[in-house]
Amino acid sequence: MASKKKFKINFDACVSISFCVASLLIFFLDNFALKNYSLTQNIFSAPGAKGAAQAFNFSSPASYARLFLFVFGNQNFLQALFSCAFILPFGALMEERYGSPAVALMTSICAFVTGALNACLVPQALCGAASVALMLILLSSITSIAKNEIHLSSLLTLFLCLTGNLYLASMNGGLDRLAVTSIFVQLAGALAGSMAGFLTAPKTRRTAAAASASSSNAERLQEIDNNSPRKKSFWGNKKADDETTVIGSINI
Repeated sequence: MASKKKFKINFDACVSISFCVASLLIFFLDNFALKNYSLTQNIFSAPGAKGAAQAFNFSSPASYARLFLFVFGNQNFLQALFSCAFILPFGALMEERYGSPAVALMTSICAFVTGALNACLVPQALCGAASVALMLILLSSITSIAKNEIHLSSLLTLFLCLTGNLYLASMNGGLDRLAVTSIFVQLAGALAGSMAGFLTAPKTRRTAAAASASSSNAERLQEIDNNSPRKKSFWGNKKADDETTVIGSINI
């Protein structure tokens, strides 16, 4: 009797899945279990520029940590769900292409650049993973641009993500100048993270793949050349009574 194959769950995109789980967990803790601690406001939000209620403090280590941690905070469940809806599929695709460590590095660069720009330009705190979602979408578009093409689906997804974040910003207090500036800050951080990943990890993989393909082609051409009838070694292995003939040559 044939044994049945066991069904198992493949933990394929560890960085993307862990990121989304952490974001949702922090949201539920902040809104249900630890309401009095205001986790998102005090820890998981990037400080603003001078004049903000929570301005960046150069002498506080917590301010530097919040430049990275703000991507795990969310003001409402719709914001958390919207970010995870983009991060999970695109994150899994990028982890398969570049590897989980590279995606984790790109996410860190994206968060730091976004948080630093917010602390310099926007006089209000920032939270949410919109910059990470934008980075993953941009990275998928950049890889197709390297092939002298761009996918319409990537452009539409980028447009959907931007308009969705603008809508969420309008829900949290109106679509004013600060909200629009915050979106551009997140887009700048997304560009920094995607370009950092594109200029490092993919280049090594493309070079290795090209070298491997070139080596295989060279070996194949050498094999064909060695087995060619125009080579003396080809005729030296033949017996005297071999009647093999080749058009254009005479075997004496």
